[in-house]
Amino acid sequence: MHIRLLLGLTLLTFTLTIHAQVTKREYLQLIQRAAEEGWKDHPASLERWKKEPNHNELWGYNGPGGPVYLADLLGYLYLETKDKKYAEQARDILASYGDLRATYPKAMQDKRIEYRNGVPPISNFFIMPPYARAYLRIRESGVMDAAAREKIERDLAFSLDHIFYFPEWGAHNRAMLRAESLYYGAVALSHHPNAKKWKQLAETLASDSLKQWEIEDATGYHSVWLYSVFSYLDISGQWDVVQSPLIKYYLDYFVQLLTPHGNVADFGDAHWNEGNTLRFVSVYEKAATAYRNPVYKHFAEEMLRRAMERMAKQQNVAANAVNIGTGNGSYLTDAMRWADDAVTPTAPTNLSGDVLEDIVGKKVVFRDGWSRTANMLLLNYRDEGDGGWLGRDYLRQNLSVEEEKMHHGHADENSIALLMSGGSVLLHDGGYRPDLPSGPSGEWRADYFHNRVVARKNKRAKNQDFFSFLQNSGAYRPVKTQKIDFQAFRDVDYSRTRVIDEEMGYQADRVITWVRDKNYWIVIDGIKTLRSDWFTFTNLWHTRQILSQEGQTFDTFYDQIQTDKLPDTKALLIHFPENTFGKQIGTFKETRHFQDEVGMYQTQSSFYKTGDTEYFVTILVPHNKGEDARKILANFRLLDTGKSGQAVALEINDGPVKSMLCVKLDLDMDLARENIRPRYQYNLGKVKYGDFETDAGFLFARITNGQISYSATTMTKILYRDQTLLEASPNTFGLQLDGAPARTGYAKWRKWEDVVKGK
Repeated sequence: MHIRLLLGLTLLTFTLTIHAQVTKREYLQLIQRAAEEGWKDHPASLERWKKEPNHNELWGYNGPGGPVYLADLLGYLYLETKDKKYAEQARDILASYGDLRATYPKAMQDKRIEYRNGVPPISNFFIMPPYARAYLRIRESGVMDAAAREKIERDLAFSLDHIFYFPEWGAHNRAMLRAESLYYGAVALSHHPNAKKWKQLAETLASDSLKQWEIEDATGYHSVWLYSVFSYLDISGQWDVVQSPLIKYYLDYFVQLLTPHGNVADFGDAHWNEGNTLRFVSVYEKAATAYRNPVYKHFAEEMLRRAMERMAKQQNVAANAVNIGTGNGSYLTDAMRWADDAVTPTAPTNLSGDVLEDIVGKKVVFRDGWSRTANMLLLNYRDEGDGGWLGRDYLRQNLSVEEEKMHHGHADENSIALLMSGGSVLLHDGGYRPDLPSGPSGEWRADYFHNRVVARKNKRAKNQDFFSFLQNSGAYRPVKTQKIDFQAFRDVDYSRTRVIDEEMGYQADRVITWVRDKNYWIVIDGIKTLRSDWFTFTNLWHTRQILSQEGQTFDTFYDQIQTDKLPDTKALLIHFPENTFGKQIGTFKETRHFQDEVGMYQTQSSFYKTGDTEYFVTILVPHNKGEDARKILANFRLLDTGKSGQAVALEINDGPVKSMLCVKLDLDMDLARENIRPRYQYNLGKVKYGDFETDAGFLFARITNGQISYSATTMTKILYRDQTLLEASPNTFGLQLDGAPARTGYAKWRKWEDVVKGK
């Protein structure tokens, strides 16, 4: 059927089904519109580029990507329709593309040793696969004359050979793009004498990524890497790799990072909404087909639907009139090829939990659903990790990446990268970078651009400018992180994660408790010094606007992130309930994500002996914008535990319901000096939390109508007033390390929940 007739039939269909299942027919309509608009603008866009070509000292010759993606679209439409007009248009673009090198100044060429034999016509590996693919699509169309064929093949071959100047390797996006380019080239020019060499390098570079862990921790590059992996599997005929447990891991991993805003949450080197990319649409269409997985289908549709909505707003058109552009259209040719309309989408149903574990992903998400107004908080505690050492070290020694956590990561360990409620963004990550390689103070990769606790050696003078005290070059300092615990209890979700900085000499636990029915978060940061020294510890938060400040309370609001205007239904109270012993609270102006923002802090400078503790408590309360929500803060009261710095007790009074949050910050306080087993002792580890006494690492309890409902972890006993709620039974422990006879002891319980009638 001719494409224009087909589109006439599908226009109404697309209008009706954009909120139902997206089918191959809708993909075809989007591809056709992108091709038509791209072809219409092609001459003018080339002239615009020629007047202001994107050449620079850093990247060298940088040809425009639009024409290559357009040729790829036209080639695909030729395959769908057999209309040779599309093949002719694609041919003309490909054959003339190398002529754009005439805009590159000879003086710039002479400065680059790799250009001594000529400038590559296809200047970067992002556009090399679609160039080769476009040629493959029209090669046997009958429109290729000898001159065009010779020129296209010569330009492609020269560009493929150029990759050998810097065959960058490792399990990351740029290496995979090179591998994808080389394999496409080897297939497109299989008769070329260098085809075997291209294929060998392609397989070498791809081997680090296929069935291996990626070494990047950055939303902006995850989709590039994964789409390139899938494209490589497609052209190399290795689709069996999709069944690899590691590929399956990443497919599930990104699903769990989907936000109510419709993007994968941004962290690491990423700008807002870079996690909403049509590369993901193609990947998840293939994944849905391969695994017959309705959740993957839902993810693909959410990516497309939200992208279309944003583009419609930007273009000021209806959703069914959006022009997705030639680059996105090129990606969607794969979505259309790989999709199976028989797989119907189903939204995920799981809620808070690990993303996906505590070795590679190292993230925790708190959520109460998957709707656009759901609550979601993302904690990122990812460190550089032990995997992929060779690739990481290769990049570290090759590139100017001192601000990066290898690779493309930030100093964001134990940071809250996102908080959303009611469709509003209340906390978000700081963005990628304003300049190369970073901003002058490590913008925006350095620790002080994230919602986290940061540490500095030395004492900050009372009147010293706070932000200047924190700032440095932004060079990344390696640390280690650990998950201590995560639990989804009856009334609360709770996580505990740790940063260990051996070089500086401290460790910090971040304990997050979400009281789901009230929708507030309590963030407790407990710090232990590992050596005696002066330290300044700071609890940092960031926002776009401070609507009001009263003492230790800030009412904050995000109206936009860069150019994206955000829903304005919700604001966020940020409250520091504890401010004793010389702590200071303040604000500072900053730039994050290309916009003016405000940093808020609570800080403490002191001399700490080895083993000393410090802590911060932050209460986060989402509320309707315009509502005076500060009255709720009267319900919170910190209690004295008699273990200052080692435990925190927060009482919450809400009418007839009284709740108690009990967090032990020093998990080693239970341990006896003697090397006996069990080494933990109740009398050493017990803490008095108001009416409760326990050695639990975590306890949340509610008292109402004469009943005590509690959830606890790692304990041997829980007392409420004079009533025992839980007590471990005595047990005999043999094989004592000191050779002594067996001892009677009490084994800690992992966790327990119960409802007990009060006496």
